Amino acid sequence: MFSSFENRAVISWDIVTKSDLHIGGHGSSGPADVDLPVLRNNEDYPIIPGSSIKGVLRIELERLLRGCSVEVCTIPDVCYSSRWLKQHPERKNKEVDPCLVCQIFGSGGNSSPARIRDATAGVQLTVIRDGVAIDRKSRKAKPGSKYDLEAVPKGTVFSGYVTLENCSLYGQEYARLGGFLSLVDFFNACAGTMGHGVSRGYGEVEISIKKVKIISAHDYLNGKFDGTVYEFGTSQYESFIGQAALAWRTCVTSKKE
Repeated sequence: MFSSFENRAVISWDIVTKSDLHIGGHGSSGPADVDLPVLRNNEDYPIIPGSSIKGVLRIELERLLRGCSVEVCTIPDVCYSSRWLKQHPERKNKEVDPCLVCQIFGSGGNSSPARIRDATAGVQLTVIRDGVAIDRKSRKAKPGSKYDLEAVPKGTVFSGYVTLENCSLYGQEYARLGGFLSLVDFFNACAGTMGHGVSRGYGEVEISIKKVKIISAHDYLNGKFDGTVYEFGTSQYESFIGQAALAWRTCVTSKKE
């Protein structure tokens, strides 16, 4: 998958909270005596770890493709992991060909084409919310069960980016990029959530793409290190991403059971 460099997409995005968000961590330098602090970087700004974003998107893509009658693996038994190979001994001596999910998010023994960086909040502001654990039998508060939870408030903007290696797939130009961005659109359309306490109203977010930069091996050869930039909302962006999405749909159709 990575024996040669064809191109790289750098996707810049904002993640905007639509409700209070809590993604917990240790070692916070936030308010004292908070039972459940938010995760922060070394400059004390709240962050959403890239691993958390990737996990949410990967699971969503697994479910989507199964709904489209496409066979995909399931975490932790991803393609070419030791347990997966025991279940698919016929694939041991064949060319490596991960499922469509692993073609974007990586598999056993294969690095992930999508490398999602931590998203960092633009402000340090947080809020403290009271919580209490409920006894399911008595439906009353458990003794000594009150706790404080720190959250990032609604309207906070986290900024980050993703790099996507070798964007074509099965001969379809930019299909891998089209699959990733189509997944983001679906996530937004279905009120995507992240973090802790989703069932209690926390964690509703929206991912806003700002721009996509494409850098090819030919760009490197010609000294064009900034590649080609497609700004969200422009006709060039809509045309380019539309073609990439169509290429992805072609790949999905070809993989149906």
